[in-house]
Amino acid sequence: MHGRIMFLRDSEQSPLAEIARPESPLDVVVPYTSPALTARALAAAAELARGFEAAITLMAVYVLPYPSPLECQDGIRKRLEAELTAVARTSPVGMRVKLVFARDRADAYLGLLHRQSLVVIGTKDRWWRTSEERLARRLTAAGHSVAVVKVR
Repeated sequence: MHGRIMFLRDSEQSPLAEIARPESPLDVVVPYTSPALTARALAAAAELARGFEAAITLMAVYVLPYPSPLECQDGIRKRLEAELTAVARTSPVGMRVKLVFARDRADAYLGLLHRQSLVVIGTKDRWWRTSEERLARRLTAAGHSVAVVKVR
């Protein structure tokens, strides 16, 4: 698979230059999409954060429909935790893993992200706009710095 990184915020400087501050570590968030795409996004996030004091977080938002309670069944939670652990082990860098249950994926990310976070999202390279690209646009519109890793 070949991947390329595309920043959604146009600027002459790297988004890392405007985010990183010496007094606080860079917060890099990688939303979980699929095992292969997330592994590529984690590799890109590690590459982008190299040379900075950075904290990488693998974050998965599991959407539950409205009739069901926000408390998840143990079987679903264990399966999701095992999937996230397997993906996190593919990366050579240390990271935090966060699993969140919510009603809306984009709203959950908007509520959970710190203001100075860099978000790195993996998506397939398609001619149409994917759900990951729609999430990236929504996060960018809310003022977050977002990088999209397109994988063929």
